[in-house]
Amino acid sequence: MASPKIEKLSLPPLGLGEGPHWSVDSESLYLVDIHTSELFRYHPSSGKYYSVKLDVPSIGFVTPVAGTKDQFLIGAGTDLQIVKWDGISSSVESLNVIHSLSDELKTNRINDGKSDPVGRAWFGTMRTKDILDGKEGNFYSFTKEKGSTKHFTGVGISNGMAWNLGKNRMYYIDSLRHSVDAVDYSTDGTIGNRRVVFDLKKNDFSFFPDGMTIDTDGKLWVACYNGSRVLNIDPDSGNLLGQINLPTSKITSAAWGGKNLDELYITSAGAGEDDSDSNAGQTFRVTGLSAHGSPMYEFKL
Repeated sequence: MASPKIEKLSLPPLGLGEGPHWSVDSESLYLVDIHTSELFRYHPSSGKYYSVKLDVPSIGFVTPVAGTKDQFLIGAGTDLQIVKWDGISSSVESLNVIHSLSDELKTNRINDGKSDPVGRAWFGTMRTKDILDGKEGNFYSFTKEKGSTKHFTGVGISNGMAWNLGKNRMYYIDSLRHSVDAVDYSTDGTIGNRRVVFDLKKNDFSFFPDGMTIDTDGKLWVACYNGSRVLNIDPDSGNLLGQINLPTSKITSAAWGGKNLDELYITSAGAGEDDSDSNAGQTFRVTGLSAHGSPMYEFKL
């Protein structure tokens, strides 16, 4: 791996920074703070950021709605909602529920989520308390036409998703399994043949895999909660190719961004939890990696 340059962005420290999504159209990074129910937009060219606090229990993820400039799908509590926000104002124009997980436990919430190559939303749920003790979460896909489809049950902490360029394989993380998994994926929304492509414990790592992204060579970049790093993994061989060491422990997710999609944006958590860690909850940009990503998929409403 090339020698990377790590810089801290001007965003404020977040309690639980998550869901980074780079918008090619607006050349902006969108992300959320799950703990404070805030949605952020960071504009690298100006160095400015904008935020809005939503009246929802939590926000697990954000993804733009395809064909719009000001609409976003979010996972809020156990609902999917559409937010209309201009990316600048301190208030939203509208916030509407489009789907509720009626059979989900009230003690659960939506965590990480993304849109797939055809604009279908994928997301999972997890406990809101005692999160390391239970596996009561589920993993879903959603389209407005068909509603939600449950694919996995018994999920601990539903996290990272990525799709290969061939659009026939999907990667998924349940953090409590300490592994990165692959499934066969079809654009019709079916998945199967789940298997482990990287086992953290077998590689002597005791921390948790969290969010992830994929580069154009099909290699995975996995954020590690309590691990102070992002792992670069070859899912075909199962080999660890390298790692990016970061100046805070709770690394939560990563997304490719920048004009050439060769900048890795990395979120973290823990602001306010440990005064000795001044970098907790910061958002980072890593350059000089000799890798790049593809445009992220958007939700089709």
